[in-house]
Amino acid sequence: MNHANNRVCLFIRVSTNHQDYTRQILELNTYCDKQGYTVVKTIATKITGSKTQKDRPDLIELLSCAKRKQFDKVLVTEISRIGRNAKDIRSTIDQLHSHKIGIIFKSLGVESLNEENQESFVTNIIIAIYAELAQEEKKILVERIKSGLNAAKAKGKQLGRPEGKEGKITVLKKYPRLVVDLQNGLSIRKAMAVYKISKGTVIKVKKISS
Repeated sequence: MNHANNRVCLFIRVSTNHQDYTRQILELNTYCDKQGYTVVKTIATKITGSKTQKDRPDLIELLSCAKRKQFDKVLVTEISRIGRNAKDIRSTIDQLHSHKIGIIFKSLGVESLNEENQESFVTNIIIAIYAELAQEEKKILVERIKSGLNAAKAKGKQLGRPEGKEGKITVLKKYPRLVVDLQNGLSIRKAMAVYKISKGTVIKVKKISS
């Protein structure tokens, strides 16, 4: 497939140092090969999506490169890679659009701009809905962590930091997504593979958050 404006920037983000973005890079490169896009830049960062735009070096770099027209499109696996705040997501998209640069959301099969560089009504609605969902997902994650801590307190569990050992609150803060995944039924073996941590660590997190 031939595209007149086929220079693509891969924009990749994972939330913590315990996650790996290799899968996203491979997935997006494979997509570009199939679509005939040329990857001219890759921005891959380990940073929480809850940070505001001004505190996101990856977004600052993306918008700076967009202003210099270093690429024609931005490709992400899903909208939450841009952020978790609906207002910031919308702002980032609008700034890219001001430079006639659209975003391809692979998970949705949607590109934010059409061939005339116009944002369609349908695309606008989809982006608004998923931006709100990304923000809501963050709220749910925070609430689940709080719920886990409150449950532990109710059971009389020690949440302070024992001498010489990593405190339970520290552990929960360190592996928030693992806590949620385990509560949703993720197996210990799969958790070890996804988060690249030891079996003992997974069991510890599961025990603390149960």
